[in-house]
Order: sequence, then C-alpha cells, then structure tokens
Amino acid sequence: MNRGLHRIRTALHDARVGFEHEIYGRAAQRRHASHFDRVQRFCLFAGYPRSGHSLVGAMLNAHPQVVIAHEANVPDLIDRGCDRDALYARLLARAELFHRQGNTSNYAYAVPHQWQGRFTSLEVLGDKRGGAVTRRLHRDPTFLETVRSRVRIPLRLIHVVRHPLDNIAAIALWHHLSLDDSIDFYFLHCATTSRLHEWCRAGELLTLHHEDFFREPSLILSRLCNHLGVEPSADYLRDCASIVLPSPTHTRTKVDWSTAQVERVATTAAAHPFLHRYAYDFAR
Repeated sequence: MNRGLHRIRTALHDARVGFEHEIYGRAAQRRHASHFDRVQRFCLFAGYPRSGHSLVGAMLNAHPQVVIAHEANVPDLIDRGCDRDALYARLLARAELFHRQGNTSNYAYAVPHQWQGRFTSLEVLGDKRGGAVTRRLHRDPTFLETVRSRVRIPLRLIHVVRHPLDNIAAIALWHHLSLDDSIDFYFLHCATTSRLHEWCRAGELLTLHHEDFFREPSLILSRLCNHLGVEPSADYLRDCASIVLPSPTHTRTKVDWSTAQVERVATTAAAHPFLHRYAYDFAR
C-alpha cells in the first residue's frame, strides 16, 4: 500500500475512533465516577510498536482489580486537556469497547473466565500504548511528571523488550516502512528507553523481555502483578497462560535482510544493555 494512502486511512480511522471513544467516555464517567478515588496506581507502558505490549496488557486487563486500555493513547488525551476523571473515563471506555469487539486485533487476546472489560474493584488503571509514551518522552522528558501531577497517585511503568530483529521486521511489515527506515525508527525509541531510569522514581519501572512470557508466562505475570501491587490468583495465572502460544513469532524470517543491515542492528544494539541478551545469527 502507498505510504501516503496508508497515513490518510490511519488518520481517518483515528478520527472516527476518537469521536466514538469520546462519546463512550462520557458514559463511562457517569457510570464509574464513584470508583475513581479508589484507584491506587496508574500504569503506562514504554517501548516500541510491535513488541508484545498487547499480549501483556490483555493479561493484566483480565485481573479483577486492573483495567489496562488497548491503545487509548494517554499522551494524546493529556494534550486534549483531559483532567483525571476524563482520563480515567476514556481508559475505561476504551477497555470496554475492545472487549465488546472480542479482544482481538492481529492476535486473540481474550482470556477465558476472567475480567476483561469489567472489574470487581478498580485498583490499577492504565494504557498499553507504549510507543506513544516513548515518542512523547523523546520530545518532552518531563512527560512522566505531567502524568504524576495529573493523576496524583503512584505511577508504574512497564518496558517490554523484544528481539530487535523481530521487532524491526514487524515494524516494517505493519507500518509499511523499509527495513532501513524501520531500523532508524526502532533505535530512536531505544535511545529514549535507555534513559527511563533517569526519569522514573524508585519502584516505578519494570523491564521485561517478550520471549520470557512464552517460556514462563505465570512467573512473569506474577512479577508484573507484584509491580502493580495486586495479587494473582492461581486461576487467573492459569487462564492467562492458556492464551500464550508455545513460542514467540520470529517475524525476522518474513523479510529479506542484508548482511549489512543485520550487522548494523547488532552494532547499534550493543549500546543498550537491555538488548545484550540477544544474538543476531537468526537463531531461534
């Protein structure tokens, strides 16, 4: 698809979705305002498009005390002037809408028998659109302080890391970019996420690796719940683990890499400690 046409379609889609979410957000604020003062922690993701945020967000959203919206875009909502209550309402509305649509996009995110689209008590609220948060921090390193002042409760940040070759290939395929442009785009995000420790307060940041979910989903999910201050039941962990595929998708094999491009990724990745665990020989 022509990149210009893709951008136009994306802009039209975003405008339609934005209008829909505003209407549903007003309704959510009327229904749920009594819960807003009970929220204990506000959760954002930081990272890269196509890195596995949706899977993590969906599993957290299945917890009875957690609502994590799917792609609500907190930086944009704050730019539009949403106060705390309006922000909370839009996140709840987006989570409810995504659930009504079946908790699916390019992957089935529905967790059986759990609490997606609803909650028992609202202790953690947030959004999983990590790329948008990272790009905002690139432009404005004070953004997290803006969030803290807006919500006035403890902030929790989740940084999901995926193998760079898989992540870059997925960006190229989904965003209709060349591999070289996708490499630039990915490492622009890395330059920002490498500084998260500077901008986060003690206890705010948790970095985890996408591939670990496929090896030990219950263990990693328990670690996430501990980060958010909620308890994971055995049934919750079992049901979330049931939607995880046996192994991660190796998107790197779906595009044609040159030797120079792979070497460029490996060399640039060496500057970022959270990428040191990865090899660049296409081993799975």
